[in-house]
Amino acid sequence: MEATSVNKELNSLCLDDMVRVKPTTFNDIRLKVLEIFAQKTFLPPNVRDEHKRKILRYVIKCERVFGFIAAEVSSIARLPTNLHPFYLELLNIATEDHYKDLVTSAKKIVAITSELWRDYRRKIMNSPTEEEANRNSREFVGRVLSIVRRNSKYFSYLQEITKTVRATPCIVTEWPTIIVAGMPQVGKSTLVGRISTAKPKVSPYPFTTKTVVLGHVKLREGIYLQVVDTPGILDRPVEEMNVIERKAVAALRYLNAVTVYLMDPSPDAYYGYEQQLNVLKSVESIVGKEKIMVVFNKIDRVDENRVRYCQELVKNIAGYSVKLAISALNGYNVDKLLVEALKLYDGVYGTDYHRRI
Repeated sequence: MEATSVNKELNSLCLDDMVRVKPTTFNDIRLKVLEIFAQKTFLPPNVRDEHKRKILRYVIKCERVFGFIAAEVSSIARLPTNLHPFYLELLNIATEDHYKDLVTSAKKIVAITSELWRDYRRKIMNSPTEEEANRNSREFVGRVLSIVRRNSKYFSYLQEITKTVRATPCIVTEWPTIIVAGMPQVGKSTLVGRISTAKPKVSPYPFTTKTVVLGHVKLREGIYLQVVDTPGILDRPVEEMNVIERKAVAALRYLNAVTVYLMDPSPDAYYGYEQQLNVLKSVESIVGKEKIMVVFNKIDRVDENRVRYCQELVKNIAGYSVKLAISALNGYNVDKLLVEALKLYDGVYGTDYHRRI
């Protein structure tokens, strides 16, 4: 089954099913409010008293303004904050850690404008003259826009939220998951594309993968193995990582998975061997040693002496035995990788998925 079909079946578990909002800014709201206030108002024919008709015209104008603002901002105020930690972290990355601030500020706008409209509705209705009704109406609109302006500074993140929601795959927490991690240019996307339904972009430049990509491998009994391609991680402390790297860390930290740490042992690797070992230790600090399987890739480009030398370095410096040597490009040993990764998953989580592949 194609990945799109799997995602369609699991649509209720997807982030875009839980987070629905359209980008807007204070200026967008202001322009729409002024447009609404300027629109011609048609009164019900049963209101015959001329004074009441004049007053009611302003009530209707302001009611439309309030209704628009309430609807526009309520969609932001209703954004969920009790999401799975992986999803919540991606939204925090998209908003520079202001996701909950965004929701709180929208709730504040809705609460204050609702109270303000209750006061001004009565005030406009009780206006003794048309001029005073006009003045009260314009005062209401001005105050409402002021409230929105003061509390909408986080609205600028809505565009990034919608991009993140569209790009985030549907993760099923009950299914076995393998995360493929490592530095840029070690062949993560090539491997994920080789073994799963995912078709990640592959190029000779680092950081081609800019978000988390998900592929599936069908096991027996209607179960799917989820294979997660992550952006490359550089050799630096977690707190200094950029937005792209933080997405990889989010997958490592919050998904119940095991990690295939992919290394390039070739002498002309894009990043040096010491850097790759340092990143391995960083990944270990996030997920724990028991969840990591070290795998050499691009074995078709490396002679046996180099392989043995690099294996010794991994063992002596990082304390890992290299489980497999593969060529993701040529498909060499990738089937064994799936079996070994599932064995590791079963050992960590007490399951038996490796018997179903």
